[in-house]
Amino acid sequence: MRFENAAKGSKRIFTAQVLGLLAAIFSAVTLVLTVIMLVSAEADSAAGTIASGAGMIILGGAAGVLVIIGAIMNIVGIVNASKDEQSFRFALFTLILGVIASCIVSLFSSNGVISSIMQTVSHVCNLLTTLFIIQGFIRIADALNNGEVSAKGSTLFKLIACFYILILIADIIVVIFGGMTASFIAGIIALAAVVLSVVQYFVYLSFLAKAKKMLNP
Repeated sequence: MRFENAAKGSKRIFTAQVLGLLAAIFSAVTLVLTVIMLVSAEADSAAGTIASGAGMIILGGAAGVLVIIGAIMNIVGIVNASKDEQSFRFALFTLILGVIASCIVSLFSSNGVISSIMQTVSHVCNLLTTLFIIQGFIRIADALNNGEVSAKGSTLFKLIACFYILILIADIIVVIFGGMTASFIAGIIALAAVVLSVVQYFVYLSFLAKAKKMLNP
């Protein structure tokens, strides 16, 4: 049994995640340069301020470009894979809904309630998109009798579900209760989720790499 469309899609989805990782690294470095620039400005160091500012512009721009390219490649990859496995069609649908929700968040940023609700919807859509992608590759792995990829996908499925459940709990606490205490509790939960997200992200990359290798031997 051959999954030629899913094979193409796996390459693009994997590449999209790598580009997303690079964008995150560039954004983190940009944040560090921002701090350096502020410190240099306080110390009246013109050279340090100019160098940091230039680095921020270059890396910030590069991160933005990588995010856009990665998003396009992810969509194209999901569309490719959807021709071979229905789970990827659901992933495409939830991905589009997530983009719409994110746009609404930007439009209603001044309205805390609407923004928080749409942020939660966006998180749910991101969760479903990722889980549908994993489910798609698990089903293909089962069809190809590849137990290693299937088992890794099942483990990843649970990790990502736990991560997003923590994020959702944090969002719900802020929306329902509000106030400094709720924000503090939500912040602690979100911090735990961030730690878990780092783990699941690299497990996800490893899973996609194995899925890509499985479909492109």
